[in-house]
Amino acid sequence: MFRTATGFKAHYHYLTLLATSDFDEWRIDLHGLGVYIQGGRQFTEAKAKEQARTVAMNYIHNEKHEDLSVLENLDWQPLTPGECLSWRP
Repeated sequence: MFRTATGFKAHYHYLTLLATSDFDEWRIDLHGLGVYIQGGRQFTEAKAKEQARTVAMNYIHNEKHEDLSVLENLDWQPLTPGECLSWRP
């Protein structure tokens, strides 16, 4: 059975950042063309969003060595119903 995830999404250049609520934790996932990154978990929404931004920044600037601007403030939007699903058999 599918369950609609609640949380937020933002973009850091070409990466989509997701911070989704999973009971008492926030799950962090990032994806882009040809890459999926599991960013771990945090216990608050604010920490999850900051962790997602930090992971994206490190991937683009330190791992890929791309000369793109560092984005400090991201435009976090609520996930729409059905946009992010989890499978629970």
